[in-house]
Amino acid sequence: DVLAKLHDMYPELVEQTELVSRELIRITLLFPEMWQEALRNASLCYYGHKDVVEMMKILRPLHKRVRNPETLREYHFVQMFGSDLAAAEEHMNQYFSADSAHRNEALVQQAWELYYVVFRRIEKMFPRPTSLALKDTAPTILQCRDMELVVPGMYNPDAENVYIASFDPNLYVYPSKQHPRRMYIYGSNGNQYTFLLKGREDLRQDERSMQLFGLINSLLSKDSETARRSLTIERFPVVPLSSNSGLIGFYSNCENINNIVRYYRESHNQPVNLEQRMALQFSPNWDTLSVMQKVESFEYALSNTPGNDLQRAMWYKSPNAEVWLERRTDYTRSLAVMSIAGYILGLGDRHPSNILIHERTGKVVHIDLGDCFELAAHRDKYPEKVPFRLTRMLIMPMEVSSIEGIFKHTANHTMRVLRANRESLMAVLEAFVYDPLVSWSYLNDTEMGIDTSQDTAKVTSNTSRNAQASEHAARWSMGGNGGANMSDFASMGGSKPDMGVSKAGNGYYENAEGKAWQTGNPKARAIVKRIHDKLVGTDFSNEQLTVSEQIEKLIQQATSSENLAVLYVGWVPLW
Repeated sequence: DVLAKLHDMYPELVEQTELVSRELIRITLLFPEMWQEALRNASLCYYGHKDVVEMMKILRPLHKRVRNPETLREYHFVQMFGSDLAAAEEHMNQYFSADSAHRNEALVQQAWELYYVVFRRIEKMFPRPTSLALKDTAPTILQCRDMELVVPGMYNPDAENVYIASFDPNLYVYPSKQHPRRMYIYGSNGNQYTFLLKGREDLRQDERSMQLFGLINSLLSKDSETARRSLTIERFPVVPLSSNSGLIGFYSNCENINNIVRYYRESHNQPVNLEQRMALQFSPNWDTLSVMQKVESFEYALSNTPGNDLQRAMWYKSPNAEVWLERRTDYTRSLAVMSIAGYILGLGDRHPSNILIHERTGKVVHIDLGDCFELAAHRDKYPEKVPFRLTRMLIMPMEVSSIEGIFKHTANHTMRVLRANRESLMAVLEAFVYDPLVSWSYLNDTEMGIDTSQDTAKVTSNTSRNAQASEHAARWSMGGNGGANMSDFASMGGSKPDMGVSKAGNGYYENAEGKAWQTGNPKARAIVKRIHDKLVGTDFSNEQLTVSEQIEKLIQQATSSENLAVLYVGWVPLW
């Protein structure tokens, strides 16, 4: 065992690693959150699929956890709900103690009555916290001082490392859907480092994406043209702690485009959804429009709104024209580099909240890298037909040269370097695709253009079960979000709005490790071939395109009104 050998060599280091990792995982999901999500998923298994065995696979580990509380918050939870949960578990034990032919279904119903009571009481008694204290949630980590562990993401074999000195005693909880925690780690150099602690999400994809971007940065630094322009992709530390939790380095002095535009419009007394209002004014029945009608409405909204909010915000935040010119150049170059890198990776879900802009440099930083390998482009509902985000709001800050100047020049150089080094990139990306630790089997075969007609009956059966699950949800209102239906629970954290597809690892209780890929898997082969086609210029046809021809086609696709008008409204194509 590798870990055992490492423990023999560096016992204190390994023990500290295990301690910090275990306690951070504990903080990502507290008992109330854990039980709420487990009961949602378990109710779907039982009421939607009539699968009692799978239901208990979800709940049994939590029953075991409840029997062994460790922190003050966990003891408090057990005091309030321990007896009801123990009674429900006893009903299920009685159910499974009989042979399969004589099992009493009433026992399961009795257990669910108790589970329902627990769920409702948790909702009422444990409102979403805005902050957490380590002394209540992970007291062990609070006592850690002057550790041998390097601050996450700071390890450098060629320089003096910064070690963890202590942890801040308080964490801030964001009000977003997944409720990530913001935590501070103090380094041995006296500096404070900010991290985002995320649960219910598999960050191994993001980590691999950062590794790919690291390779691309290395390739760009070795080419004379790209090195002269200092072309790089902005990266940040990503440290997976488990298959559904991890740490993300906080990229300071950044703001996402959504907030920049919102703040600007609010300060100028303009509605945030100005373009959307104009489109609905032109076509109130947007959802029933044909593609050409949507295009007409889309172009009407653009022609009657300025769309220069991001451009003006960047200008106002620059102290002088010289700084503004530098920021504009860095913005355009970083946008071009990341657009091409994202296209090769098949990165989707690039809505305004997933793109940050550095306040001092103007460089573009992309976050939430879960939708890889063109997953978003193959959704059944609202597929993303653009290779990268290049909407009017992003084009305006480029000023006079627009796309035809620095952006296209940088994109050409970036694609040229990537195509020239395709063997290196393919080696990394193939390992990415075939990685057995990352659950890529969330992709449906039909999404990759593979025939799965034999599964039609199975899909029909699943649709029927989802209808039953929706009825159950309406009865119990186990929505957590105020009336969401059970199909929402099935896609916890999945790509909106397609409820049939979710990101890898977002099913919190799914055993992703058990779904290892084989190199002969047709889905994997299709992904690898698609990446290869992009890197040789045959991604649009069998005829190989030059770099400039390929970039021209990509820009045409990214700026096409026909492609943008049919996108999901949450992607905000009008921006």
